[in-house]
Amino acid sequence: MEQVTEGFANSVSIADVVDAQLGQHPALDTMCVMNCQTKQRIIPNSSVSILDNEAFTGQVMLLVRTPDVDDPQDGNILSETPARISKFFSDKKRRFEFQFQIKLKKVPEGPLFLGCELEHQIKCGTITKAMVNLLLTMVRRINPGFHYSWGPEPSKKDYVSGNYEKTHLSFPVEASMDRIIVSKPGETPPELGYELFESNESVKRRRKMGAGSVVWNLEDTYTMCLWSAYCDWILWKSLNVPGMAPFSLCRVTGQQPIYLSVYEVTGTTPAEYRKKRPPHYRKNLNVYTRLEFSNLEHTSGGLAETVLRRSKVIAGLEQQSLPDTDSVDSDFETASRISHITS
Repeated sequence: MEQVTEGFANSVSIADVVDAQLGQHPALDTMCVMNCQTKQRIIPNSSVSILDNEAFTGQVMLLVRTPDVDDPQDGNILSETPARISKFFSDKKRRFEFQFQIKLKKVPEGPLFLGCELEHQIKCGTITKAMVNLLLTMVRRINPGFHYSWGPEPSKKDYVSGNYEKTHLSFPVEASMDRIIVSKPGETPPELGYELFESNESVKRRRKMGAGSVVWNLEDTYTMCLWSAYCDWILWKSLNVPGMAPFSLCRVTGQQPIYLSVYEVTGTTPAEYRKKRPPHYRKNLNVYTRLEFSNLEHTSGGLAETVLRRSKVIAGLEQQSLPDTDSVDSDFETASRISHITS
């Protein structure tokens, strides 16, 4: 059965959350990231959060593009770290960058995946599903290790046995991370919250080879990051997709939170996995890190609901609102102009 073996990640009370957000852009109050194991909140654009589980120990830092990056007249007075992160994004198209730094406690035997998943099956229109399938097919052509499932609701028997897949999309960790830096014993690993550097040759090799391109061991320190220009967690929208107008994530996910996880597929080696491409049944997954992403204006349920409601009251956000979002039940609209986005 699935194991969630995630450790401590910044014990944060409601008061701590409010204190941590002083000097940050108020738009960050609308998003909430929760450590699923400890049920504690991780604050973007602040400090690192500790991760400690059966597979590795390390830290994570969430960098999110705030409105002041694109609107210098926004008028917010940011403290030192959020101001530096705003400058970090100023010459980039990225909407976010998630940085991780870990040291393994055990070497994984099966392939490692970075997954984005939902708790419940999604219900979307025919046009929406067709468009999403088209996008997923395009992604698979570019990323041979890419895996996804619409996640039909399991029967009671399958749910108990773990013989089912959740609605998800996932990539091999080695190929999905935009940067992976390996620091040998005695070397100083890169500091999180700053630009991470990896040679173009190394990036190309990882993305072509996928699983097996990184030598995992117990001595080295691994610093990794994932970024995207296509997803805005504050607006809860997909942006900059070539050929498509910006659209609310709710069109695809409904009002569910979104979960980002790192997991190992057990019972197979990376080489065997490449040949057979087995389904990612829950019974065969060891989930090491799982973060819940929610939004005050657009999601309900999940671990963050109580925190978001309380934060709304404390921060006085009842009178504030984000830009208008699209109807959850409407379908995608295609744009006539193709955008070429680079990070």
